Amino acid sequence: MKQRIKQCAKLLSQESISSLLISNPANIHYLTGVRGVDGYLLITREGRLILFSNILNASQLKKNNIWELVISDFKNNIFHLISEKIARLKLKNTGFEAKHLPFLEYQTIRNDLSENNIKFIKTYDFLEKIRMFKTPSEVKLIKKSVAVSKEAFLFAEEIKDERMTEKHLAIEIEKFLKLKADSELAFEAIVACGKNSAFAHHRPQETKLSEGNLLIDLGSRYYGYCADLTRVFFCSKMPILFKEIFDTVKKAQELSISKIKDGARIADVDRAARQYIEKKGWGKNFTHGLGHGVGLSVHEPPYLRPNSDEVLKEGMVITVEPAIYIDNKFGVRIEDMVLVKGKTREVISCDGHR
Repeated sequence: MKQRIKQCAKLLSQESISSLLISNPANIHYLTGVRGVDGYLLITREGRLILFSNILNASQLKKNNIWELVISDFKNNIFHLISEKIARLKLKNTGFEAKHLPFLEYQTIRNDLSENNIKFIKTYDFLEKIRMFKTPSEVKLIKKSVAVSKEAFLFAEEIKDERMTEKHLAIEIEKFLKLKADSELAFEAIVACGKNSAFAHHRPQETKLSEGNLLIDLGSRYYGYCADLTRVFFCSKMPILFKEIFDTVKKAQELSISKIKDGARIADVDRAARQYIEKKGWGKNFTHGLGHGVGLSVHEPPYLRPNSDEVLKEGMVITVEPAIYIDNKFGVRIEDMVLVKGKTREVISCDGHR
């Protein structure tokens, strides 16, 4: 944790920011190693940590000496306490996480700070830029999460029955993931049968699993670290069109994965899959980016999009999930997770079933 705090403090200095108010729980976890903190963490460019929380959490939070603890109660509004502390420490340029601080909270703190001539500066993905690069210990946790998620596919294949509904199977999958890993999932499982699989983020319904194709997108958490995998199943012999689409998506994924290495342009990785799908005549049916980073959040930088000007770097863990969706027929998406390793890559979710 000390190294992460040093990295953050160094970046604050480079950006001429006195301190950063962190409201994203994943970022608080990343800096402190403590999960599920209900509160706000202030880090200064000297590496000082101050946690603001409420009286309900006080006894538990006092056990940790990594931070100075400030507790709010009925008499002391937490946002005023934050402003007072920042003013007392003369942190003249204080940043905040624009994606994670609600507007009313921002407004309250900003108004208080402005009375003391302190700037409240919006930042985007400040800590996420550090979190993009996974340490070996983080990779181990991600691999464990992936292993549990792969087990869940085998479990789903074993128990699925044409009398079950999408909703029933999704519930069983989620129970399995929670028993094998964290009680909090990376996201709610997607179980989409038949025509429903043409919707990328379909919510499981009472549809029976009697139609031929089935798409399952699932992910566990393991000590907070996420997995995100998608597989497609077919209960009988694949129709010609479905097999054509499946083979196209699989090949597109293989082409894009082959481009992954340290220094590879994200746009080139995306293009490898997208151009192949376009060549096969299905370009308009691939309607989203190729993938995204995964770690303490299931969706985090980098984002694999055709218009990206970023490059991949060693230590990044990303998804690669090309897809083709045909309205009123079906959708095929194959999603795996890949670790960028120097001049090569490791498909950490690789198995025989695609």
